[in-house]
Amino acid sequence: MALEQIKKFDQNSPGRRLSIIHRLSMTYLSGPLSQIDIGRGKIPFLMKILCNEGIVQEDLTNYLQIDRAATARALQNLEKEGLVYRKEDREDRRRKLVYPTNKAKSLQANIIGILKNHNEVLFKDFDEKERLLFMGMLNKMVDNLYSHISANEHKDT
Repeated sequence: MALEQIKKFDQNSPGRRLSIIHRLSMTYLSGPLSQIDIGRGKIPFLMKILCNEGIVQEDLTNYLQIDRAATARALQNLEKEGLVYRKEDREDRRRKLVYPTNKAKSLQANIIGILKNHNEVLFKDFDEKERLLFMGMLNKMVDNLYSHISANEHKDT
């Protein structure tokens, strides 16, 4: 492939743009989150747990699309920081249920405020129609990738 073709592909790659948005977002969020002593990597876990008290640890893994070991490590760190606690499921002792602590609940308004400000920066100069269209497109991309990966996982079995 010629150098110009590679450059053109790179410039038109949605993955490249999404990666840049992710890195810039992490940079943007690190300052405000550090003021409330929350690491930026903890936000997806905390948001899901705050919205779903008693979520099954495996469901959290599936929702965030990460591996079980990463979930276990993150929850262990969140427990050490007093932000979550886990309990055995009474119906199935192999399952762990995850709950936010009062400390996590007390940070909820601050976290939402920080994320809301981030979204406002991201969507600056977008009208409501553009916001909805963009979010719909992102959701469709997620669905496309998830469907493709799921279909290919079933081929291996």
